[in-house]
Amino acid sequence: MNKQQQKKVTKWYHCAAEGCTSDDRKRAKYPYMQNVRFHSFPTEKKNPKQREKWLKLLRRDDAYFVPTFKQRVCSLHFVDGEPTSEHPYPELFSYNNFKNMTTPYGTSIPASDTVKKLSSARSRSSATSMPTEDECVHVTDENVNPSSTIISLDPTCIVRYPPSAIKEVTVQTAHEKTRQCLLSEVILPTPTPTIDHAYSVRISDSYESKDQACQTILTGDDIDRLISLEKNRDVLLREAVVDIVTKNDESVKKYTGVPCKSQLIGIFEVLDEAEPKVKYWSGKQSTEDVNYQSVDRCKSGPPRKLSKFNEYILTLMKLRLAILSFVLGDLFGVSESRVSQIFTTWINLMHMVLTPCIKWPSRRNIKKYMPRSFQTSFPKTTGIIDCTEMFIQKPKSPTAQSRTYSSYKSHNTFKCLVCITPSGAFSFISDLWGGNTSDRYITEHSGFLDSIRPGDEIMADRGFTIRDLLTDRRATLVIPPFTKKCKWGKGKRLSAADVVKTKSIAKHRIHVERSIRRLKLFRMLSQVMDIKFKPLANQMVKVSGFICNLDKPLVTK
Repeated sequence: MNKQQQKKVTKWYHCAAEGCTSDDRKRAKYPYMQNVRFHSFPTEKKNPKQREKWLKLLRRDDAYFVPTFKQRVCSLHFVDGEPTSEHPYPELFSYNNFKNMTTPYGTSIPASDTVKKLSSARSRSSATSMPTEDECVHVTDENVNPSSTIISLDPTCIVRYPPSAIKEVTVQTAHEKTRQCLLSEVILPTPTPTIDHAYSVRISDSYESKDQACQTILTGDDIDRLISLEKNRDVLLREAVVDIVTKNDESVKKYTGVPCKSQLIGIFEVLDEAEPKVKYWSGKQSTEDVNYQSVDRCKSGPPRKLSKFNEYILTLMKLRLAILSFVLGDLFGVSESRVSQIFTTWINLMHMVLTPCIKWPSRRNIKKYMPRSFQTSFPKTTGIIDCTEMFIQKPKSPTAQSRTYSSYKSHNTFKCLVCITPSGAFSFISDLWGGNTSDRYITEHSGFLDSIRPGDEIMADRGFTIRDLLTDRRATLVIPPFTKKCKWGKGKRLSAADVVKTKSIAKHRIHVERSIRRLKLFRMLSQVMDIKFKPLANQMVKVSGFICNLDKPLVTK
C-alpha cells in the first residue's frame, strides 16, 4: 500500500458537537451512518463571523475550543442536512431538545402514512376527536406561523415542528359547506437517517401500540413555569431542599428531629396561629411593637424570599444539624445575615410558644404511664434528675472563663438541670448556668424545688447533696448509698444489701442519661457552641427538649 492510499484510509472525521457520536469509522459497522456527511468549519480568513457563530452554537464546555482538521459538524445538526442560504448554521443540538421524525431503520416516514396512522389511532380512542373524511382542510400562508407551527389532530396530541418541515397543501373534499379544520402534510428534511443521539429521534413509527395515558402534555403555563424556574435557580433549589426534608417521616426525623411529618406540620400551624405576624429580630430595639403588628396592614419594604414554612424548616435544620449559616443561605437562596436573623426570630418564637408544654405532670398521670420496673421497685418516684453540660468557646473575659470552666469536663461549659418522668419525658429543664456552678446551687436557685409536692420521691446521683432541701418540702431523695467504715478491717465498703440497692437505683437512674443523650442529638447542643449563641442557648435547649418529648417513650416496660 502506497502513501497516497494510506492517507485515504486514515482520513476520517468526527462531529465536534457536544454529545454527538457521529464518526466516519462507524460507516462500515452501522448502516445509519451511510447518509451522514461532515461539514468543515468556516475559515477564519474568509468567514470569521460565520465561524464564530458556529463555535458559539456548539456550546462546548471548553471556552477556548479550536476545532482540529478532523473535527467537523455532521449533517444531523442542520435543518436542511447541510448549510444552506436559509439555514447556514447548525441549529439542532441536545440543549434545544430537537427531535427528528425517523424510523428505527433510517427511512423517512411519508406524510400520508403519518397522517393515516395518527388518524386511525385517534379514531379508535375517540370517535368525536377526529375530523371526518368529508371535512375540508385548507392551509395557507396566513394559517402558518413563520416561527413555529402546531399540527393538532386531537386535543390530547400536540406536535411541534420547525417551519422548514411544513409545506402548504390544499385538500379538496366532497362537502364544501362543512366545518373547516387544519391539517398539514409533513415533509421531512432529507436525508433522514436514524441517529445514535437521543435528541435526533423525532417520533415513533408505532402509534397503535401507545396509549393516550402515556403521553405528556405541556401547556403554555407549564412551559412558562419551567422557564421561570430555570431563571430563578434559587427558588428551584429551595423547593428541592424543602421537598427532601419533608419527603417522609424518616427524612423529617433525620433533618429536623421531629418524629413525623404530621407533627412537623402541626407544630407549624400552632406557631402560625399564635403569631400570625412575626416581628423579625434586628437588634435590641427591634423588640418594640410597630404599627403593622397591631393594625391590619402589611409591613413596608420588599417581600420576603422565604415563606414562613421555609423559615421554620431552616430553623429546625440548623438546630438539629448545626449547619453553617452560609451553607443554609446558599440552600435557601438568602444571605448569611438573613439566616441568622431568621434563626434568632424563630427560635425565640418557638421557645415562647412551645416551652410551656414542658411542665410537671400530675401524680395521677405519672402513675398512669409508669413503667412496670418502677411500679415494682420505686412506685413513688415522680422524677429523676441530673445535670448536663454543653461545651462552649472560651470567653475572652477572665471572669467569664472562671465561671464557665468545668473541672469535671476540663472545658468551658454551660450547665443545666434536667428532670424526667419515669417514662423518660422531660418534665423540667432549667436555665443554663456556668460550668463552675455546683449541682446543689443550680437545684436550689433554678426553680426546680417549686415543682416538688409533699410525698414526691426524687431519684438522683450521689453528687446531689440536696436531701435537706427536699426534706423541707416533705419529699424524699433516692440516691445510691455511700460506703461505710468497715467494722472488721480498714477502709470503707458497701454492705451486701447496699450493693443490691445501688444496682437497682443505677438500673433505673440510667434513663435520665438516655434522655440527655437524645437531647444531645441536636448538634447545636453537642458541638462546641459559638459564644455568639449565648443569648439563644436557653431557647435552643428547651425547644430541643420539647421536640424530644414528641418522640416515643424511652421506658416502656
